[in-house]
Amino acid sequence: MTVGVVAVAYGDTYRAFLPRWMRAVSMLETPPDAITVVTDDVEDCLNRAQDMDLSSVVFMQASGSFHTHPQVLVNEAIAATNTDWVCKMDADDIIFPHALNAVDTCSADVYMFGIQLSGQWLPARHATRADILKAPHNLVFSGSPFRRWVWERSPFRDMICEDWRFWIDAATSGARFYASPNIDYEYVIHGDNITLRVDMAEAERNVRED
Repeated sequence: MTVGVVAVAYGDTYRAFLPRWMRAVSMLETPPDAITVVTDDVEDCLNRAQDMDLSSVVFMQASGSFHTHPQVLVNEAIAATNTDWVCKMDADDIIFPHALNAVDTCSADVYMFGIQLSGQWLPARHATRADILKAPHNLVFSGSPFRRWVWERSPFRDMICEDWRFWIDAATSGARFYASPNIDYEYVIHGDNITLRVDMAEAERNVRED
């Protein structure tokens, strides 16, 4: 079993999170087999991380474009990361050291992380494919690792709430979901979270109606 950790560092705000993100990834008790970051400014990323060991990190200049949400560029990072499992840990979030420890024993296709949000612990929800497809809201936290075939069948879409749509597409493709018993990363709230700057009601309608 191999696992890759990928992220998008697009724009000054998200590139500024990189040193903290990389420190967290470097502390994983189960080291990833690949770490790939797609960005709009490789030189800036290298400068920000110059005091760190970059031997296992690949920084990629984004080659594509987006219409709605730069997070769709994560598809480029995943395409370049040839691992059995993928963990899309956003550049502004903080993965915890134990997070990947149980992935190699997971027989499901999505290992649903639990998160820390604003100081509160939010455990992963036990959810079936039917639950994912029927629920009016997202049941799977965005950083949850998934088997590569899930992404190959349905890559991330260029839309707000792209992670929610990804889980719906995964369930449609037959993916099985398993809830981690742990709290695996911190979902960080800050002023540039895209969910604070868009009409979320409209974004959620787009996810359900697409």
